[in-house]
Amino acid sequence: MSLLQKPDPRRLELISGAFYLGLISLSIQVSYARLAVGFAGGNEVYLSLFFFFWLLFTSTGAFFIKKVNPSRLFLILAFLTPVSALVFFLSPRIAGIIPGQLIPPFIYTITIIITLLPICLINGGLFSSIASNIKGSGRSGRTYWGEAFGALIGGVITTIYYVSGGRDYSFLIFIAFVCLIAFIRTKASIKAIVFIACIMLLVFGAGDPLENLLLKIRFRPYIFLKSVSGRLVRYDSIKTKRITSLYSGGIKIADFPDEITGQELFYWPYLVKPDMSNIALVRAESHMVDRFIPSHIKRLYIYPERSWRELIKPEYLPSDDNCQVNDPVVFFRETRDRFDAIILNLGPLLSLYDYRLETRRFFGFCKDKLTGDGVLSVSVSAYDGLWCDDLKQRLVSIYNILKDNFINVYFIPGQKITFICGDNIDIALTSEELINRYNTLQIDSPYFNPALIRSRTNPFKTNQVQAQLNQPVRMTGPLSIGYGLSYYFSQFGFKYNLKRIINLPVLTIITVIILFLILMSSGFHGKKFLQLLNIFYFGVTSFILEIIVLFYTQLLGGYLYIALGIILGLFMIGMALGAFLGTHYNKHPVLPKNKYNGSLVACVLFVLLSGLLLLTPGREWILLMIVTMAGFAGGLGFTSSSKPFDTKPGLPYAVDLGGAMIGTLAGLAILISALPFRSVFYIICLLGVVLFATNRWARK
Repeated sequence: MSLLQKPDPRRLELISGAFYLGLISLSIQVSYARLAVGFAGGNEVYLSLFFFFWLLFTSTGAFFIKKVNPSRLFLILAFLTPVSALVFFLSPRIAGIIPGQLIPPFIYTITIIITLLPICLINGGLFSSIASNIKGSGRSGRTYWGEAFGALIGGVITTIYYVSGGRDYSFLIFIAFVCLIAFIRTKASIKAIVFIACIMLLVFGAGDPLENLLLKIRFRPYIFLKSVSGRLVRYDSIKTKRITSLYSGGIKIADFPDEITGQELFYWPYLVKPDMSNIALVRAESHMVDRFIPSHIKRLYIYPERSWRELIKPEYLPSDDNCQVNDPVVFFRETRDRFDAIILNLGPLLSLYDYRLETRRFFGFCKDKLTGDGVLSVSVSAYDGLWCDDLKQRLVSIYNILKDNFINVYFIPGQKITFICGDNIDIALTSEELINRYNTLQIDSPYFNPALIRSRTNPFKTNQVQAQLNQPVRMTGPLSIGYGLSYYFSQFGFKYNLKRIINLPVLTIITVIILFLILMSSGFHGKKFLQLLNIFYFGVTSFILEIIVLFYTQLLGGYLYIALGIILGLFMIGMALGAFLGTHYNKHPVLPKNKYNGSLVACVLFVLLSGLLLLTPGREWILLMIVTMAGFAGGLGFTSSSKPFDTKPGLPYAVDLGGAMIGTLAGLAILISALPFRSVFYIICLLGVVLFATNRWARK
């Protein structure tokens, strides 16, 4: 008999491949998500679709790719990681989309499918293949645990990198080299040296020249100048003749020089309150407003980041002395200063970052920082004439919130409708009154002149706008940006309305199909079906909680795309702990040995966390706690319920990702107002209670 001890299957060496998989997978996911959202102008709907296809293709790979040598799959992934990302840069060009033109949904969907399909199939296949090579019981659980721990490290790395202003393509090349480290078989010390070399490549931006070359191709026939990684998405500057244009996430923000928008932003509130001496401006710094403001007026521009300023000539921008680099919501919540006027410029409602600047909360902060006779000016993208229903609801909502906060709320119609609000406005906003004040102030502008004032304030336009603003407000959830998104999608034709595709009947049909497939996969065996049903529920609920926390983070702080790595990393911390506990629960001599206990605990946790989200938390630390505990519950529930499937380790993983797909669609439906926010979490709580009772009964 051998004197050597029997190898312990729980040793970390046995799940080193899973660790590499988690690190690589989450890093690619974060980088690709940034590219995908930047490709579409920062739209969270597109982020939801990104996650949906990621989960769909990964679950497919886990189910169909089995027992392949993981080293070979890592080698393929090393090649695909930078190559597949080329599609994000080149597909608009191939589709004939002009720089600055909105990306149609079908172009985005095709791009996502082409980009993610090979990456995710290999990613899912790696899970099944690594699990198949692990000896002992609980293969899926131990692989899940190792993957979660690796993903945690990946979340930390991506967060540090993007906080430091890193570029996407350099990071993808770094990940490709990490895949090669996982592929080669050599001493750990040599792998560490190679990893340090990869870090050096990352620090010195090895992929930046290639990314710039791709952007030059993307922006032709315009001349690409420079690109920087921003707090939210990438900023690009291009040149055509004498005009330099600034782009954010593929959407044009402003031209330099261009003074037309800036004149209307400043002169309307200036006519209403000409004695202003201290003003704050939000989202107006790129419209050259500064040159129209009289020198005696102290002005302060509030914007969340400054990296884009290096792309534009300094003479076109306000002085650094007049700029406050801060989140606008945080600034007005915490500042002690008072302003005679606050000028807010709202763009198209394409994301929660846009939405957070037109909420009751933000307008309340603004009012608190005004002097007694101060005015708030809010400019919103619109157009002269009748508004479509979704645009109308957005403007009606803004109008009613402003009326709840201010005694006087006036509006100036136009391509941008401008709301002028205050408690002590001493002028009627008629053509005659405004022109008299215009002449008194001796404003000299070839654009902003009496003819423009008459055009904007004529009775026909005013009455038309007033009739539309008097419509009732439809109540929506705290995360709903459906009005702006529907207006955005309506520009491509009504058939692209997502509410026709993502709604309760469609979600029900997809869920029933997945449940039937789960029943077939379990061989119609009752207890095995219950285990897979548990995994499906945990996948649905954990991802709903995760994606809602992502949306809340954007709404409250506006830093989703820079915090994406740390949020996913915290989710993976919880998942790693839960998976570890679920894997080794029955091996503890003190704990009662029952395979259903982990599932019971997970059900209770998901009910409690869903109830907590129903309270609509307003603190970031609560959200971080929820996402960590959601990961813990998901990891614990998965490993506790996946133990009977050691011969098919990819099956429970595919079911888990299938549930996450439903969670993605549910989060998207909340975002576009197709599902009521509260109803979703009531259903989650109810199903959690039912599953808890079912698992309790199954113990007998």
